Amino acid sequence: MSYTMTDIHHMQVWIFRKAQVKWNVSPQKCVQLFKKHEIFKYISECYELLHVSSYDSALADVEEILRANGDRI
Repeated sequence: MSYTMTDIHHMQVWIFRKAQVKWNVSPQKCVQLFKKHEIFKYISECYELLHVSSYDSALADVEEILRANGDRI
């Protein structure tokens, strides 16, 4: 199955927004964390696996990546 960039961007935006709300951080701080840890790239590269789970599950994966790299949320 071929996924469009729109599908991937949609997931990136939703996870970004969920992270911003859950972590109670500004969009600027959230994008800084996502860029620092290449989260947008991670979502794009792992989309095939991530899209079959919930956005909450995908966000939990993102939080694990941040913690593994020493960032606190």
